[in-house]
Amino acid sequence: MALENNIAHNQGKHKKRRKKARFKFKNKSTILLISVPILLLILINIELAQLFFPFKDLIKKAAVSPRPVYIVDSQPIDIDAYLQEYFANKIPKKTMQVTVTAYSSTNGETDETPYHTAIGTFVRDGIVAANFLPIGTVIRFPDKFGEKLFIVEDRMDERFGLQVDIWMSNQEEAKKFGIQYMKMEIF
Repeated sequence: MALENNIAHNQGKHKKRRKKARFKFKNKSTILLISVPILLLILINIELAQLFFPFKDLIKKAAVSPRPVYIVDSQPIDIDAYLQEYFANKIPKKTMQVTVTAYSSTNGETDETPYHTAIGTFVRDGIVAANFLPIGTVIRFPDKFGEKLFIVEDRMDERFGLQVDIWMSNQEEAKKFGIQYMKMEIF
């Protein structure tokens, strides 16, 4: 019994004496030799991330990007020209009075992706947001914008019903537009 107590007592002492292994550097040159490659690896990873994910450039381009060129029958077409030609002689299916506002790509006016529409395209001139119209609907505001056509590619907060929100390139222009009640033609 005394032997067992002595063994248990000695094992307890050994447990108390054990310390965690620590790395000790004898001089500053060893620290430098280890830290420089680590810093270089971190910098290389940052540069690679910027190479593969150029988010800032993408956002700047999105803010000023023109309408995209679409491919129809293996031929590139300008969507503005196509819409103007296609809808030139069309009679609107419906005309109604709606509340029209404007928005820009600022954080207070949009969600966390201010330069993308609800369908994933970049915002650009001629894009509108509306909840009561199907995506892709072509509309026009003849009293304010004449023959200019707009496409529904974005959505608004669900609390907005019969309202259309026109995208504008800057916040001052959108504020100046304000809230207007106007005739809208739906194709």
